[in-house]
Amino acid sequence: MVNLFERIEDRPTPKAVYNWRVYACAIVAATAAIMIGYDSAFIGTSMALASFKNEFGLAHKTSKQFAAISANIVSTYQGGCFFGSLLGYPLGQILGRRLGLFISALVFVLGAGVMLAADGARGLGPIYGGRIVAGLGIGAASNLTPLYISEIAPPAIRGQLVGMYELGWQIGGLVGFWINYGVSENIPSSHKQWLIPFAVQLIPGALFAIGIPFFVR
Repeated sequence: MVNLFERIEDRPTPKAVYNWRVYACAIVAATAAIMIGYDSAFIGTSMALASFKNEFGLAHKTSKQFAAISANIVSTYQGGCFFGSLLGYPLGQILGRRLGLFISALVFVLGAGVMLAADGARGLGPIYGGRIVAGLGIGAASNLTPLYISEIAPPAIRGQLVGMYELGWQIGGLVGFWINYGVSENIPSSHKQWLIPFAVQLIPGALFAIGIPFFVR
């Protein structure tokens, strides 16, 4: 029977290489994938909440108008990701992987924080702006994180550690899709109801930023 966790290597590797810090760094780096997966998944179901539609005057829009606004909110994030991914590689090359990832995390947290300023009076502007800024951080992080993990991973367990990145992405996506079901069932329709899913973005972003200084070089 095949052992999925067996270390397959064609040359002897010192046992000291397989230390807890390598695994810890890969797990912390995978929180970048959690914020990527979450940010990609939660927005659609958040915009479908009645509390979100009522707050921003979308409840009385035609389906075509609402679809256009939803597409704009999603595409601003994708645009930020595009330019962030282009900036990620030179950022990592010039400043180093750790500092590049740290800057990416801070940019993402900044963008997520800007989104929380949105309300009925300010309109959707902070969400548009925050999505662009968060996308810049996500784009750079999605470029640098797999690169960093592959560079610190011993060859025999490189696949396992890089796989944590994909696992984190799926965990973030799962939470992003289900969180709005949770708030819709347990929190009355209000400003707080739709704001909670937006605020949860800060959790993986903050954990990622806090953990980066402890990364191996």
